Amino acid sequence: MPELTRVWDLPTRLFHWSLVLLVCFSGITGEFGDDFGANVLDWHARSGYAILTLLLFRLLWGFVGGTHARFRSFVRRPRAVLAYLRQLRAGKSERHLGHNPAGGWSVLLMLACLSLQVGTGLFLSDDDLGFTGPLANYVSDRMSDRLHALHEANFIVLMVLVALHLLAIAYHLWVKKENLVSAMVSGKKPLPAPAQRGGHPLLGALVLAIGAAAVWFIVNRL
Repeated sequence: MPELTRVWDLPTRLFHWSLVLLVCFSGITGEFGDDFGANVLDWHARSGYAILTLLLFRLLWGFVGGTHARFRSFVRRPRAVLAYLRQLRAGKSERHLGHNPAGGWSVLLMLACLSLQVGTGLFLSDDDLGFTGPLANYVSDRMSDRLHALHEANFIVLMVLVALHLLAIAYHLWVKKENLVSAMVSGKKPLPAPAQRGGHPLLGALVLAIGAAAVWFIVNRL
């Protein structure tokens, strides 16, 4: 049986699965919020605040987290990404402990897309439903409408990225025989290598608290 190596720290795994649940919840409440009124949209907003908290956590965790959670461990130069894609096409790509070169950039793209989604949501306002985002007063009604349109268009982009992410997981499972879901649950991969360092849960809790405090300030004090 291959040796199991710890790759993903606990805070990274909790971030990942919490984000999955919140994105699903936000998608459902956003899709049906117009039908059920401001109460559902209020929960949609709360979910957005929670996602923003997680995004701020992940930004900071990318510098102080465990070995493979840090940006410097998986953000590769474009040349490395192209080389990996050529190897993948030829069926010769090797397994990586953390994110592979293409996967690293997909993580950044997903985080950027989510940041745009929650960022635009802060400025939205709908008088008919009695919903006003915490930063809506900082922009004109016309700009708020434009940001609303961007919010809806970006959601489609986000769903495309999610679909591509799921396809990549399926490819790794069925073609490369690599279970990425199991690794993100257990934190371990069947590869012989030094275990990840850092990523202590207490540090993760502190970073999460910083993110939550920042979001609280944005929502309640700006």
